[in-house]
Amino acid sequence: MHENFDNRLSGAVIAAAIDVHRELGPGLDELYYQLALANRLTQVGLDHHAQMGLPLVYKGAHLDCGYRPDFVFPRRLIVELKSVEGILPVHEAQLITYLRLTGIELGLLINFDVPLLRDGIRRRVLSSHSEVESHFGSEDWSSDSAFEPASRSVVDAAYEVHRILGPGLLASAYEEALSHELGLRGVAVERQKRLPIQFGDVTLPKPFEVPLVAAGQIPVMCLAVDELNKLHEARLLALLRHGHWRSGLIFNFNVLRLKQGTRRIVNPQLRPF
Repeated sequence: MHENFDNRLSGAVIAAAIDVHRELGPGLDELYYQLALANRLTQVGLDHHAQMGLPLVYKGAHLDCGYRPDFVFPRRLIVELKSVEGILPVHEAQLITYLRLTGIELGLLINFDVPLLRDGIRRRVLSSHSEVESHFGSEDWSSDSAFEPASRSVVDAAYEVHRILGPGLLASAYEEALSHELGLRGVAVERQKRLPIQFGDVTLPKPFEVPLVAAGQIPVMCLAVDELNKLHEARLLALLRHGHWRSGLIFNFNVLRLKQGTRRIVNPQLRPF
């Protein structure tokens, strides 16, 4: 990394962000700050790409999905914006994820929902020993008996995906990566499985498409949300009932530790194995 140049570049970006914050103040949606900062960066002559779609490569496979950092300065700097009450570890982990995937060494996380912008800025340098990255590989499932063998194989694959990618991507990216990982492990995967929906004695005219079914029996929901809630669990339970499946899995990949984002839901209408 050309340290002097990158320090000057990051300083210029921070100065532009301060100008935006001084004029707009805190409390707006993130989109307003994205648009304003893009305008200001152009005014001061800083070449950049806003919301640039980047390809996702997982274990050598180019997946049919991607990710979009807020601002990319090619080979030099990634800038991710937030407008939240407080920066959380998962926000910093998202920035680290973008650095890891692009190979860019320097990143800025800028939260505009603060009285003074200097209190909302985090600077991160890509490192194999990053404090945030260390959370991704520190989980141990070996003593967890909550999963029967078929579900456990899916959980192990999901953990590998999270270990490699980290949090902060779209749900579709994790779904594609998990499908690929399951295939590498010899686990059968069905994508967009058509599920007839019954209402009483009537089959409704349009079937539902289940995004991912593993091993012919386990529907899987891949999410990237701030927090799992009862609605997510209820949606999967409804799928289990319509499909007459015994159990299914939810993975929320937008967490530091995948255990926090994993749920196994059991269909109470069917006896367990």
